[in-house]
Amino acid sequence: MRAWIVSEFGEPSDVLKLHDSVEAFEPGPHQVKVKVEVAGLGLPDVLMCRNNYPLVPSLPFTPSQEAVGKIVAVGADVDASMLGRRVLGPTLFQIGRGGLAQECLMMAQMALPIPDAMSGEEAAGLFIPYQTAWIGLVHRAQLTAADSVLVLGASGSSGSAAVQLAKARGAYVIAVAGGPDKADFCHGLGADAVIDHRSQDITGATLELTGGKGVSVVYDPVGGKAGRAGFKATAFEGRYVVIGYASGEWPRINLPETLPKNISLVGAMPVGYSPQFMLDIHNQLISHWERGQLKIVGNRTFSFAEGGKAIEHIAARKAEGKVVVRVRE
Repeated sequence: MRAWIVSEFGEPSDVLKLHDSVEAFEPGPHQVKVKVEVAGLGLPDVLMCRNNYPLVPSLPFTPSQEAVGKIVAVGADVDASMLGRRVLGPTLFQIGRGGLAQECLMMAQMALPIPDAMSGEEAAGLFIPYQTAWIGLVHRAQLTAADSVLVLGASGSSGSAAVQLAKARGAYVIAVAGGPDKADFCHGLGADAVIDHRSQDITGATLELTGGKGVSVVYDPVGGKAGRAGFKATAFEGRYVVIGYASGEWPRINLPETLPKNISLVGAMPVGYSPQFMLDIHNQLISHWERGQLKIVGNRTFSFAEGGKAIEHIAARKAEGKVVVRVRE
């Protein structure tokens, strides 16, 4: 089997190598082995290479937290009828079996079915960005059509998913991106307004767009100065949803600052929920996709031989939407 493997920590260009003769493996109890069609990549894969992520696996490991493909083997206590099923889901990257390989492992309960009409490129970008957006916006922030949402890092995979889902749920969406090209990309996703953080002040522009009130929901996968600016533009009784720190640092928010406007700090991560809960979210996301309300997009699809370049593309902050690697040609 061929697989991209990280054997030491450092920059992806230095530590990620393609191995042509990786020893075969079989699924354990409650696991399935998937012949990978397309692997999805994101900033966490870059951070794992650098040993700067909460869920860094032990060395050596194969990156890619999500993938799509067909089940080719099942472990103990797994229904054999799953064999041959085309699925998407989170990989067992924590034990080194990520999706940037010809075969990966998933937990059987999290290997979710997908429509025949959904391409592998779309499916590989559905699970993590859109499940996170659903949990952050719909489940945790209780988003309604009456809400206004500020999405930081809106041209990235997490942000672009949040923009589309918030629009699909009827909210007014302000996207934040850097530069004209990424601003155009966000307009194409359906954002009602776009703030170019390279030439505009995030706080001031948000307040201007909302008549001085601020937004009722901030979706923050960026942190740092952008996160701080988003917090300052949060409305009375607003919800500030903490997703990640793509900037390299968390936003600096002192708890007493939440009091004058009764702001809620809301953590959101798609972990700890039951498989049935995640399946229910998946089915609702598929319904939005079937109605044309979600466009799972990536500005680049890389070949398997270019797997290292794909992660370097993300590390260089060139990505718009989801970056995927077609493993099976």
